[in-house]
Amino acid sequence: MGGHRYRNIASACFLIVVFVVIAVIGLRVQTAKVPKFLGNRAENFTYVNTTSDPNDFTFIALGDIKGGMATFKELLDMARADKPAFVVILGDFVCDPEPIRHQLFALKMKEENLPFPVFVVPGGHDVSPDGPFRLEDFEKTYGAAQFHFTIGKYFFVFLNNIPAYSKTGEYLRFLEQAVSEQAGKNREVFVFMHVPPPELSPSIKCSGLHGSKRFLQLARKYNIRYVFTGDHHGYIKIVKDGTTYIVTGGGGARLRGEHGRFHHLFRVAVEKGMITETVIATKKRLETIELLQRNIVFYLWPLIGKNFISAGVTLLLFAMVIWLLIRPVRNKKRTSSPDNES
Repeated sequence: MGGHRYRNIASACFLIVVFVVIAVIGLRVQTAKVPKFLGNRAENFTYVNTTSDPNDFTFIALGDIKGGMATFKELLDMARADKPAFVVILGDFVCDPEPIRHQLFALKMKEENLPFPVFVVPGGHDVSPDGPFRLEDFEKTYGAAQFHFTIGKYFFVFLNNIPAYSKTGEYLRFLEQAVSEQAGKNREVFVFMHVPPPELSPSIKCSGLHGSKRFLQLARKYNIRYVFTGDHHGYIKIVKDGTTYIVTGGGGARLRGEHGRFHHLFRVAVEKGMITETVIATKKRLETIELLQRNIVFYLWPLIGKNFISAGVTLLLFAMVIWLLIRPVRNKKRTSSPDNES
């Protein structure tokens, strides 16, 4: 009889601990805010412009993190040591376009105490026109999905070209207007977007890109120096018509394709008008803690969060049950103690 009571007490204590852990983790994520340097807001453009030496700076590009947050954090630490002017995530930094996944990403990035701006390009897993995390939610959370800024003679253009939105051709119009306004200014143009033109190589495993041939024409017409993309989970470099295309999707997601199958970041250094490239690789990091946290946040917390009051009442009842179970045991110990016997 006593063993059965102890098992009941242990079970109730276990359930209470589970509830508290889920609630603490869930509430932290649910209330997370995007940290200062994460996103495409005007203050981050201003920071880059005012703190970067136009003759001596570096930037980092990488893409496709999704479920590989531990690997991405390792790459971010490597980038931090380089003190870049900024970092660009080329899309697919969450697994699915859901608010809770973006909130978890924001919390993880807040924990990093970012010392430099991190710009984000929308990927097909980050936003969806059908919701629940649409393009307007992306822009409300992170800032503009399409934008540009300069550092000295270097012109950086960021595009939203994921399939759900590229079919309108808006990314092509935005690009042409941006680069045509720079004509005659002797600019070096860098373009960042999620999906690469599939015509570049049959080795590229990616989503379809509406208007890809037109994009290649614009790159040639305006002498675009570099185009950075993700979507393909690996690394590929192709030079076509004077433009260098860098596919860098090794940010942490599961690798795929036959070429460039390694996790990495791509570093660009500008020094006295010279541009140098470096691919920095790392090994896949274990996702044990991250996986546990994701499962709690994505699957268990919604069950509790939507019924927080009833769950809290249930917790209180469990506490009362434990007290009622423990009370007879404590009373029995008191009555059987040597002092009482004397």
